Amino acid sequence: MLIDCDIHVGYETVLDLAPYLDPATRELVVNCGTNGLGMPSYPWYHPTGWLRNDAFDRAATAVGAQLIGQTLDRVRANVLEPLELAHGIATPDEAAAFSILPNGILAAHLARAYNDWLLEHWLEPEPRLRGLIVVPAQHPEAAAAEIRRVGERDEFVGVFLPGAARIPYGSPVHDPLWRACDDLGLPVVVHTHFEGVGIAGPVTAAGYPDHYGEYHALCGSGMHGHFASILCHGILERFPRTGLMMMEGGLVGFVGLLWRLDTVWRACRSEMPWCVRPPSEYVFERVRFTTQPLEEPPDDRLLAPALEGLRPWDTLCFSSDYPHWDYDEPRQTLKRLPADWREGIAHRNAARFFGLPAAVAA
Repeated sequence: MLIDCDIHVGYETVLDLAPYLDPATRELVVNCGTNGLGMPSYPWYHPTGWLRNDAFDRAATAVGAQLIGQTLDRVRANVLEPLELAHGIATPDEAAAFSILPNGILAAHLARAYNDWLLEHWLEPEPRLRGLIVVPAQHPEAAAAEIRRVGERDEFVGVFLPGAARIPYGSPVHDPLWRACDDLGLPVVVHTHFEGVGIAGPVTAAGYPDHYGEYHALCGSGMHGHFASILCHGILERFPRTGLMMMEGGLVGFVGLLWRLDTVWRACRSEMPWCVRPPSEYVFERVRFTTQPLEEPPDDRLLAPALEGLRPWDTLCFSSDYPHWDYDEPRQTLKRLPADWREGIAHRNAARFFGLPAAVAA
């Protein structure tokens, strides 16, 4: 049995959302700019391509295009069927950029339309897929309203937030979002995406990297910032019915960061009154991590000891990152990890975290 926590899906262009938009926003999306609304995107390009070659038609794709939409038939053929998935979590691609738009009201309308589009085109026709609610993170009240609008539907199992943000996600500014998740018992997934783009800050305090390779190696640093913020603000203490998944931010870096957070909590806990226990206790109970991109040490024997500080047998969940260039094949991923960890990573940890039922028929 296998659950894939990160299957990227998306529209061909944002104009695909037009039928789901209110008239005023539809007019803006269709008519603004020179030929309709575009989303901010990465200033870095992968030198050989963002996607697996079998995930799109290169000859039919516009020059300069970055994030290409997927079709349900292609995802079935490339992921659901060959991997014999019990469930897959559909994560956004370009729609993750809604949270980095300067206009939070526009972002809210786009997020609402995307969630309705996702339901109609992906989640309702394919019961093996579950979705994450896309919200405007820069407008927490609107984000909370969207969570309450669709969050009780079985097709949605969590809330998506990109790593790119104007304000770390533990800040009290985001309390309305967390409160809505807590009320509905929904977890939050923070996924590396669009750091250094739009209204988000630079990838690191050093400024902007010059190369895509630098960006890809460093983008987990933003995830570390959200992780520390959420723990130190006591989000998981104040909102006990929600949880947190850190997706595509790497793994080994979180081990040392967690040790350091426990150390500073003991020394500085008076300034963190809502974090009433060592941060690691919340992590082992309520935080999960995904495998992709799994670090690749020069000697694979170094990997498992480096990860043990996260208790990965309980906290780690498989993700492929389909259809991106660094897609991880599950058999190869699981083979690199100790045998007694594999069942939890393959399906048990994700099933418990997302509240997924037993496998469904195709």
